[in-house]
Amino acid sequence: MTEEKGIYETQTQGEKLTQGTLEPFASPNYHPPKESDVRLLLRIAGLTGAEAGKLVGVDARSVRRWCAPPDTSNHRPIPYSAWRLLLIEAGLVPGKQNIQEP
Repeated sequence: MTEEKGIYETQTQGEKLTQGTLEPFASPNYHPPKESDVRLLLRIAGLTGAEAGKLVGVDARSVRRWCAPPDTSNHRPIPYSAWRLLLIEAGLVPGKQNIQEP
C-alpha cells in the first residue's frame, strides 16, 4: 500500500501546512512552523517520531517536544535544519535550491 506524493503536496485530509513554512530560511516569506505543522508533516512523510528523530539526529523525545502545544512547559520549536530535512524527506521541497541573496 504505497502512494506517491506530489513534490509540492502540502495537504492531507483537509489540513494544510502554514503558508510560508516551505520557503527557504533566507526568504522574507518564511514563517517558522507551528507544532501542528510538525505533526502534519510527519503524517505526510509517513514517519513516526522515532523515525523522524533518527533522520535528523535527535531522540524521539525531542520530536515529541516539537509537537507539544506551545502553552506547555515541554514545548520546543523545531530547528530550521531539522524542519528542512523533514520537508526534503517528505518530497515537499527539492533538496537543493538556488539561494539568492536578499
